Amino acid sequence: EEETSPEPEEETSPEPEEETSPEPEEVTSPEPEEAVCTWDVAPKVTGELPLSGGTILSDARIGAQEGYDRFVLEFISPGSVPESYRIDYVFNNTGGGNVSISDGLHLETQVQGNAALQVVLAGSHEDVANNVVVYKGPNVFSSSQLGNVNEVRFGGSHGGLILWGIGVEEANGFRVLELSDPPRIVIDICVSDLSDKLADCLSADATWEYPEWVSSSFLSTYCESNFSS
Repeated sequence: EEETSPEPEEETSPEPEEETSPEPEEVTSPEPEEAVCTWDVAPKVTGELPLSGGTILSDARIGAQEGYDRFVLEFISPGSVPESYRIDYVFNNTGGGNVSISDGLHLETQVQGNAALQVVLAGSHEDVANNVVVYKGPNVFSSSQLGNVNEVRFGGSHGGLILWGIGVEEANGFRVLELSDPPRIVIDICVSDLSDKLADCLSADATWEYPEWVSSSFLSTYCESNFSS
């Protein structure tokens, strides 16, 4: 019989598997956290009545810091900072524009904002004994770099008192620092404040030592009148 070789089988290569890259995971950046304001909105009051003293204002300046705006008053003083001051919020209840501030006696001015820190300090901007004006301005400050403060305005000095107003968009927590070499009062105001302002205001006497002449009802009346809503 005629031998026949079997037909060679056709070799086929397996189809290459299609490689698929995994879908990239969607990366989401966390929402930026609001800066936490650890300062309260309560008045900062020190010294005895009447608020008066011999410090002389020599310089004033503003600055933007991370999370807060800063206002600095520098003094020429035989001791340290002014012996007494009162720094508290006043409000424009007419719905915007300017806020009136005063020392309650002779000085008064207006500052741009929805609210304003009314700054009354013991001292003067002139050396009365030598009839020399020490602080010659500027009398108005503003900067686009500030996050909450609209305007700072000098209200003058009279009878041992100095008046400044700090107009703000929002009445947020603030702190007052007393610094030396040279003597300075530093006021820092939060740009954002999501805290319970009324509760923080009412508890302020735990962190701020009020002078004896401030009545026991002073803080509660102030806080509830201005921050109850």
